[in-house]
Amino acid sequence: MNFTTMLHLHLLFFLLVLSIFTTAVVSDPAGNLSSSYCPTYDCGNGVQIRYPFWRLDNTTSTQFCGYRDFGLTCSDSGKPILTLPTDSYYVKNISYDDYTLTLVDIDIVDQPCPRARHNLSINANVPLSYSSSKDLNLTFYFNCTSNSSSLESIECLGFSGMRSYVFIVGEEMEDFDLLETCEEKVVATVMEAEIIRVENLSSGFGGAMKKGFVLDWRSLRDCGECEARDGLCGYNSARREDLCFCKDGSMSRGYCKGTFFFILVKI
Repeated sequence: MNFTTMLHLHLLFFLLVLSIFTTAVVSDPAGNLSSSYCPTYDCGNGVQIRYPFWRLDNTTSTQFCGYRDFGLTCSDSGKPILTLPTDSYYVKNISYDDYTLTLVDIDIVDQPCPRARHNLSINANVPLSYSSSKDLNLTFYFNCTSNSSSLESIECLGFSGMRSYVFIVGEEMEDFDLLETCEEKVVATVMEAEIIRVENLSSGFGGAMKKGFVLDWRSLRDCGECEARDGLCGYNSARREDLCFCKDGSMSRGYCKGTFFFILVKI
């Protein structure tokens, strides 16, 4: 075996060891950060709160790990709560594999005949969106004076001669202008799979509403570079600045500095 061949073998062995070491380092981007900078938490109902979500309470530091609007509080009954612009919602499930979370409107949980009181509103800057593959919208018309045998009203929401109606969005009756005869119109989101099981929408919508609806989440735009370099995003609310928690234990205002190896071999 000549010198050149031996040099090639040594080089290949070195690259193999380097490859194994590098794989071990980057295989878990959260790594030990999940237990130190970004701890996991359970309010008590079994839903694991971890990055990019974080626990929000009276003791939360001005500096935290996670997406700014993904702070979850814990109810007295041990359920995580996400607050959106129009209302607060119980977090029924978080799928970290599918990047989805299932929410239930707090207002309707204990109601035998749930009444949707507001449309769902999501701030454009928050990386949440409807799950087009799982969700379906229902349109409610409340306190209507119209009375027609062709329209089936919601029996449990009728009073003093006023009627209320529910339709799947896009399937409203074209012959009736309910906006003219009803006091309020509200659109509520439910899971399509739950509506498919309902035989009569006017009497079965309540069960579907109590099952909740699904939102998708995506990577926060300002966190792209940090996460691309195996960091975890955070925020300092006192300084109003984005943070990046790095695997080596350091913290940066932008992104984690990587380690680069340059090998020059002359044969």
